[in-house]
Amino acid sequence: MSRVRMAGFIEVEGLAINGLLRSARLEECDNPRGWYRVVAEGVDGEVLKTPCAEEDAARRFLAVVNSYLGRWGGLVEGRK
Repeated sequence: MSRVRMAGFIEVEGLAINGLLRSARLEECDNPRGWYRVVAEGVDGEVLKTPCAEEDAARRFLAVVNSYLGRWGGLVEGRK
């Protein structure tokens, strides 16, 4: 079973830019309603959840992370 933990926005961005994330998506938060968090899966299977943020901010952050995944995603796995 994958380990799930909270992680800050900067940590998730750093992992993405270094090719250590496999995927990222948005998940709606229960409280406050209408806010979202980014849920990212590391290449090691660990699941990282960011704090909740306003929808626009969360979507912008996800776009940045996905742009890094598109450029550098999976590089570490390819070295095995």
